[in-house]
Amino acid sequence: MHILRFTALYGFWVVLSGRFEAKYLLIGACAAAGVTFLTRDLARPDGAPAGKSPLDFRAFIAATGRFFSYSLWLLWSIVQSNVEVAYLVLHPKLPIRPGLLSLRTKLRNRTGQIILANSITLTPGTITVDLDDGVYSVHALVPSAAQSLIDAKMQSKLEAIFGENEEAVTDVRWTDRPAKK
Repeated sequence: MHILRFTALYGFWVVLSGRFEAKYLLIGACAAAGVTFLTRDLARPDGAPAGKSPLDFRAFIAATGRFFSYSLWLLWSIVQSNVEVAYLVLHPKLPIRPGLLSLRTKLRNRTGQIILANSITLTPGTITVDLDDGVYSVHALVPSAAQSLIDAKMQSKLEAIFGENEEAVTDVRWTDRPAKK
């Protein structure tokens, strides 16, 4: 599995760099090896023994496909959120209603929790303020900016990637900030 990941990363490096001199190929090999080493536990479910990945090749390919699908979905969500935030900022009355959203996720995989936190922050209008044991504090400009979190769309997609088949049930609380006088 590590050889496959190294080969894919190194091939990606070579394609993007377009340079075939020895020093660039060596830099690419070192970068691919470093990333492969740092992400060696990425696909392993929590609790699996080190060095023994229970995933077979087909499961790895399926998870990669689901992650690619999630990435496209996230990109589309980012575009939609950009349009919504632009509307809010350009609107003459500036109809924002900032607040904090407290959210508990059922994701058990720590990597999945971190990807969820980063996905929230990448989506304009929301920022992950804190993550503590599966409980997120998310700042949002308007309640609708956090709708995919309330509907558990992000969590469900990430659960599918990491093989967690439980239905995403979230405990969500919205706290409006007090109005300034």
